[in-house]
Amino acid sequence: MEHHIQAYFRNESDAETALAKLQKCPIRDARVDLIPDGNTNPFVLPALNFTSSSSPNAGVITDGDAISTKGSSERFDYILEFYVEEQNRREAVDILGQTEAHLDKEAYEKINK
Repeated sequence: MEHHIQAYFRNESDAETALAKLQKCPIRDARVDLIPDGNTNPFVLPALNFTSSSSPNAGVITDGDAISTKGSSERFDYILEFYVEEQNRREAVDILGQTEAHLDKEAYEKINK
């Protein structure tokens, strides 16, 4: 099964850095795009960096923390999109967790269940 992942970034440099790091993971159709003006930013959460035991590192956002950031004025102007196979999904998410990536709430919950 293949997963479509979208990660949001504050600037192009952060998105390109994440893409460069993802090159060691088998992904396809990766692209970085500017999010057009007028589009409202989604409610996003930081991507988590998981250890080999699949337990999250320190600094994990709890549900309460996520709700408290919902009204944030933080802007995410760039999106990194790519496809990854199920067997490589955890590696890709771990790599995103080492960057400034943020995921929309639905993707975050799907990836981290």
